[in-house]
Amino acid sequence: MANFRSSIFEERLRRRIKISIIGIFSVFTIGTFYYWIFEKIPFLEALFFTGITISTVGYGIPKELSVHGKLFTLLLILVGLSFVLYSISYITAIIVEGELGKVFKNRRIERRVSKMKDHVIVVGVGNIGTQVVNQLLRYESHVVAIDKELNEEVVLSKIPNGKEKLILINGDATSEETLVRAGIRQARALITTLPDDALNIFVALTAKNLNHNLYIVSNISNLANLTKFIYAGVDHPIATAEIASVKMVETVVQKKSREDVLDILNIKDKTFKVEVIDIKNTKLINKRIEELKLKENYNLFIVAVIKDSDFLLGPSKDYKIAQDEKLVIFGEEKGLENFRKDFLEQR
Repeated sequence: MANFRSSIFEERLRRRIKISIIGIFSVFTIGTFYYWIFEKIPFLEALFFTGITISTVGYGIPKELSVHGKLFTLLLILVGLSFVLYSISYITAIIVEGELGKVFKNRRIERRVSKMKDHVIVVGVGNIGTQVVNQLLRYESHVVAIDKELNEEVVLSKIPNGKEKLILINGDATSEETLVRAGIRQARALITTLPDDALNIFVALTAKNLNHNLYIVSNISNLANLTKFIYAGVDHPIATAEIASVKMVETVVQKKSREDVLDILNIKDKTFKVEVIDIKNTKLINKRIEELKLKENYNLFIVAVIKDSDFLLGPSKDYKIAQDEKLVIFGEEKGLENFRKDFLEQR
């Protein structure tokens, strides 16, 4: 809706400026040719006299001006001044109301987005969306965030670092126009964090229609809607409420201390993660776990090996990794990054 209003305003602005320019040009043309043809005033002087007449500067009236010429001059002043005052008042109004600034700002955003490629679009910058944006910026990803009721000042106050890689767009992400403005066709992924499943599904459908190769992650509030998310083209639905509730209950029932809850948490200045890594087409194939020197070089641990429906917990150091397996790895975020660079590039 915001984009629709902006487009209407821009169209109205162009139309009014066009009317003003055509009107003033027409007055100049009619006035100049009248004085030149009927009053026999030289063309350059006729043009000059028309200009000072419209602007009401008043350098005096030519002595040879006829009665009809004086009446025409009076009419020219009224018509010309009306167009000038109309133009000035309208331009002053849009400057005071800040609408012109919004137009220029939208143009700047469009230019920045047009230069982006393989960026991530985040839909909804509430509590979840803001955290998603922060995590993406930590990985130095370029991010375009969309929100229907965007308060830039509040959002930016929650973004400690990487603001230069973030673009905020006030608009409705269910609209194709908004997604196109966000660079959906050259984006690599979209994360929608809206609290309404229907809206998330609609965003996914619209986005997938514009970019078939887009990787979509979505928040899902009701697990009964899971199949609808899959049909809509969502690659990875995440039930954030269920995940949070499981962690909360685990800490109470199992009486875990704060240091024991390490799924994806920051402890002091370090971030720990658990990742599931697909071995296919990586440098890990046919390697023994001992050869990888995970503890020494990366401060990582292989928690388990997954193969089809089999789950091997705590594989030995002599275990040989096969192509059709997945590894569950736990460790410090920095170590995981270095591990990815060294082993997870395609062979």
